[in-house]
Amino acid sequence: MRCLVFLSATEVVQSVADRIADRLQAQPQLTLGLATGRTMVPLYAELLRRPINWQHCRVFALDEYWGLAANHPASFAAELQRRFCQSARLRPDQVEFLNGAALDPVQEAQRYRRCLEQVGGLDLQLLGVGENGHLAFNEPGSARESRVRLVQLSDRTRQQNAGAFGGDPEAVPRTALSLGLADILEARELLWLVTGSSKANILAQSLQSPPSTAIPASYLQEHPATTLYADSAAAALLAIPQP
Repeated sequence: MRCLVFLSATEVVQSVADRIADRLQAQPQLTLGLATGRTMVPLYAELLRRPINWQHCRVFALDEYWGLAANHPASFAAELQRRFCQSARLRPDQVEFLNGAALDPVQEAQRYRRCLEQVGGLDLQLLGVGENGHLAFNEPGSARESRVRLVQLSDRTRQQNAGAFGGDPEAVPRTALSLGLADILEARELLWLVTGSSKANILAQSLQSPPSTAIPASYLQEHPATTLYADSAAAALLAIPQP
């Protein structure tokens, strides 16, 4: 894993945006996996400030709450549309979301997996990390071989995500559809963004412990083309040079 540490979250965002812009220039038909969360908000704003041609790429969402339609304001589909896809002028045929309102989660997971296979998998996947080490919505205990599926969200994850639901953890759905760890680790390149002092402990555990189901993010150690982009606050407990 390549580890890049920056003084600030702003520098993290700028460096990741540079990498995405370079990849799209070299490969206009790039298949890009999009993530949500507070870490990604400034990244999408930065990408939209740049003269990037998005008209030939494909994008896939990383996860979605089960039970929320795409037009629900707290759904990840709505957030990605609002924060990025609409302003980037992505056409509907360029964007694939997990359907949280599908009647059958198993069939929806299978459909999404087929869509990924049809495009040859992900070229580039954006990732954050939860404070308990979850990757996408793969909570602790998720198998390394897991695929797109319905997952049970932990109380801790629901508390962290309560802001989009009026601050009420009980309003956060208890289940979600998510790419599995195997799906994520099959992406050809992973860009892992970790910022803020609240992520320092889990980042250190993810990198300094052997890969295990107890910390799903620890499996990123096994990927041959992962780059960690961390600010100095998040990297404070790592035994690597600080800027």
